[in-house]
Parts: sequence; structure tokens; C-alpha cells
Amino acid sequence: MALAMLRRAMKSIILTAKNDKRVEFYDGATHQRTAALDMPAPVHELALTPERAYGTVYGGGVFGKNKDPDHRVVVIDLAAREIDGFIDVGTYLAPHGLMFGADGLLWVTAELSNAILGIDVARRKVAAAIDTGGAAHWLTVSPDGRRAYVSHKQTPCLAIVDLLGRRVAGQVDIPSRCEGVALSGDGTRLYVASHTAAELNVIDTLKDRLIESIRIEGGGEDRTQLRRVRISPDQRWLLFSSHLDCNVAIFSLPGLEQTALVKVGKAPMGFGFPAAADRALVCNHDDGVVSMLDLSAGTVTASFASGDGCEFVEYY
Repeated sequence: MALAMLRRAMKSIILTAKNDKRVEFYDGATHQRTAALDMPAPVHELALTPERAYGTVYGGGVFGKNKDPDHRVVVIDLAAREIDGFIDVGTYLAPHGLMFGADGLLWVTAELSNAILGIDVARRKVAAAIDTGGAAHWLTVSPDGRRAYVSHKQTPCLAIVDLLGRRVAGQVDIPSRCEGVALSGDGTRLYVASHTAAELNVIDTLKDRLIESIRIEGGGEDRTQLRRVRISPDQRWLLFSSHLDCNVAIFSLPGLEQTALVKVGKAPMGFGFPAAADRALVCNHDDGVVSMLDLSAGTVTASFASGDGCEFVEYY
């Protein structure tokens, strides 16, 4: 009975396998692949509603080397596991990070156009476009929907965007530049992974001020690499992946104490969280393998093969 309840709670897994140009589906309990959708170009990130997934069709290449950028967001029917069309964002190129706001708009970074876009998913049209003044890589939206925090990978600052006023309202200087971003559940703390240093930056969003930069213990030398950060749904854990160092730092919240540094596969990237407490998945992009983490023990407990270039993973 307990196993059956756990399997129902874990449901399904969706992930992006960008090098294979696929979005893949897995059974949440057995980790067996159940379906795959071919994409017209690499899809990097997803945002989910109960009925649909929206994926950024980034185009060929990687950041700084995208010679064939795309300009679409794919719409996936989760029940049918079929493509339900595309949203064309026009001249805005290389959509990447995305997140729904409290206003119902899907906010998407347009990396090569130095902008974020607010998409009305019901009308499947761009409802707003805001110039952020830099290469907008990832973003997160405040719980009240009033602000977006946008990481600029090429410049040493994070943009603060007034979503109601449709303008950049300020910035926070981060000398080591920005990568992944995540907000605490109450929106008062913003956590930003550095691009050129093994450190986690903490921003007080009430004062828009950098209050602490925390070194990753055992994180290795400072070097330019992709780093991501995500907070578990129960707000008990913060996870920090380092692409080249092939590890995941685990922090307990709210004290922000590093409890473990876990060696995983090659090029760890996105995280997903099952219903089970103290567990997480991490995509090992260059291995085509997804690892299951026990967050309280700081260990890898299982793994399963995915398509090549797995970047984003989530349960639904």
C-alpha cells in the first residue's frame, strides 16, 4: 500500500534532452522512459501548468555560440504527450529561461535580444517586452508578481525589473557575474550563483542589496562555468550545481549551512523534486544520466539514463 501511494505521488517526469532535440517523459517511480517528442531545435527549459508544458526553443549552439537562434516557445499537451503548437516571439531571439508570474503571464528571457518577454499563453502572443540592458539568461519572479530578477551573464550585475511598470527599476552589482537565480518562498532572499567564482550570493530583496557571498566548501578553484541554484518546494534545501566541477553543493535552510558536496556525473545542471521529502533529481548533461540525491544524507542513491544533453527535469 505504501509503495502504491508513493508511486501515485511521484507521477511522471518530463525532461529536455537538447542534444537529441527531444522532450522526454519517464515514469516517476520506475524511471522508465514512456514517451519522447521530437523538437525542431534544442529546447532548454520548461515551465509547467497542470495541462501544458511550455519550452524555450533556443536554437543551435550554446551561450555565446548560438549561430542559429530560434524565436519560438513550444506548447506541449501533457495528457496527450503531443506538441500543441508554437508561440512565435518574432524578432526576439534565443528564448531561454522562463517562469510564470502571478499575473498569469509567462515571462521568458530573450538572450540575444537583451530582453524579457511576457507571453499571454491563452492568446499565444507576446503581451510585453522589456529591455533589460544585458544578455538575459535566467530569471525568477517574485511571489507577488511585481518584480523579476534577471541574471546577466556577460555583465557584473543582476537586473531588477518592475513588471507592472514594464521597466528596469534597479540592479545589484555582483562582481563575479550571474548564473542561476532562486527566490525564497517569502520572496525576501534572492540566491544567485556566480559565473566566475565558486560562490553563492545572497541578496536582501527588501533593500536590493548584496548581503553575503558564500564560498562553496570544496568547490575548487574559481573559474568561469555554468552554475545553477534551486530551492526545494518545502523550503528546507538549497541546491547549487557546478557544470565543470561535476558536483552539487547542498545547503540546509533557513540557516544556509552547507551540509554536503556531492560528486555526480558530467556537467550537472537542472534539478527536479519528487513528492518524497529530502530527495531531488539532477541532470548530468554530458553523460545523458539523471541522478537521484538523498539530500539529508548527501549521497547519490540511484540513476537512470536519459537522452543526450539533459538540462531541465521536473515531476508533474
